[in-house]
Amino acid sequence: VEQLRQAGRSVVVLAPQRQQVVDMEKNGFHSASTVANFLTKGELAERAVVIVDEAGQIGGRQMQALLRLAKERNARVVLSGDTRQHGAVEASDALLAIERHGGVKPVELQTIRRQDPALGRDNEERTHIKRYRKAVESAAAGRLTESFERLDKMGAVVECGVGEQADKLADEYLRLVEQDASAVVVSQTWTEVHRVNSRVRDALKRKGLLGANDASVQVLERLDLTNAQKRDERFYPQDSVIVFNQKVREAVPGAKGKLGGILKSGLLVDVGGRFVTVSNKMLDRISVCQSREIAIATGDRLHLKANRKLLSGGRVTNGELVAVKAVRADGGIELADGRVLDAGFREFLPGYAVTSYGSQGKTVDHVLFSDSAIKAATNAQQWYVTISRGRRGIRIFTPDKQQLRENVTRPGHRPLALELAAGLAPSRGVRLWDRLHGFLLRFGRRAADNFCRLKLSRRRRHQPIENHEHKITRMLGERPKRSRGQNRSIG
Repeated sequence: VEQLRQAGRSVVVLAPQRQQVVDMEKNGFHSASTVANFLTKGELAERAVVIVDEAGQIGGRQMQALLRLAKERNARVVLSGDTRQHGAVEASDALLAIERHGGVKPVELQTIRRQDPALGRDNEERTHIKRYRKAVESAAAGRLTESFERLDKMGAVVECGVGEQADKLADEYLRLVEQDASAVVVSQTWTEVHRVNSRVRDALKRKGLLGANDASVQVLERLDLTNAQKRDERFYPQDSVIVFNQKVREAVPGAKGKLGGILKSGLLVDVGGRFVTVSNKMLDRISVCQSREIAIATGDRLHLKANRKLLSGGRVTNGELVAVKAVRADGGIELADGRVLDAGFREFLPGYAVTSYGSQGKTVDHVLFSDSAIKAATNAQQWYVTISRGRRGIRIFTPDKQQLRENVTRPGHRPLALELAAGLAPSRGVRLWDRLHGFLLRFGRRAADNFCRLKLSRRRRHQPIENHEHKITRMLGERPKRSRGQNRSIG
């Protein structure tokens, strides 16, 4: 980046999530921004260079908008990411599509830096980290069975009954905390996350590692709903709360409301006795949450679930893991790093266990994997992301070692529309207007979009309608003729 700037090029550094931007700022990229914020502003210098980290988490629509803006400004885009990890939440894994069908030859970094044997405090630990790194290298290369077997030979895979799994995991977490090592538990489902969070916290409480007095707090747990589901009342629990993540009309970020109704054009949300209309195009700006009660004490770890500017002036980021210093009488929560979560910010959960997706991008000394034995929850992406979070080691707790060994080989990528439509003939008219679109961009993107859309709609309107008729010639009561090889009787 510095070399590009010294050469006189304007450089923009982006990442899909706010937490990733915060991490980049800590590493010296002070002007980093999220992709969504960058596209909203639409400001890009001519012949600039756009560098996108964790590009595998960008969906098709955002990627198209980013590349289109770069083309308008004659800019260069550098996409950095790993398609072997979790992809985008929204539709289409754009980086994977570019990698498979874009005709672009990627440059790969082969050296794994997180699992560094030099971190070992003695020869035994250095050898252990080296073997751990070999298992991660096998998973990165797609040799998933080999990766599993390497970890199993190290004694990292612990088979135990379902009833004792959470307790064994909590004991291991406690052992690591007492050694002053950082650790995170990765679970596959939210049910498992809640169960493990409860067991780990109970173990820490019994050991006296948390404050003696608990404060009961009502928190908001976000429901992962698609925009289509947000328009369906069946997906709203009775106690559901709608939280505004970005400004929508009079509702500011952090405002809370209740569903008032669903219109053809969007949602009606009751915010403090006033109705706010959230159009269908702005449904990404709200989250649907469910209220639940948790206990918090000094020393507890929380997993923050929203980006927000606090009343005290600080900021919090979705995905952060923070430690509690004290709970105030007014409901504010003091954090160990000096920030204060005001009483109006309640989008957080206990932070001892997270999902595999939530762990992506995090680095700890040790990762603990709680396998739920649910086949649909385990795949190659989930395995690779989970086992590669640790610097020094990993422990895997599973009720069925053989089943887990089979599950980790399942592919995790969603099929691309390009691949599903591989047998369909391309439309000549669409291809023509796609080519002309680039020429029309000189008149502005909106003008180019509207012109091409108008021409395509007129072309389809004037296409002759083909009628297809399926004729049945067999008369009622007539038996179909049997082929010679077909049996006349069964039994």
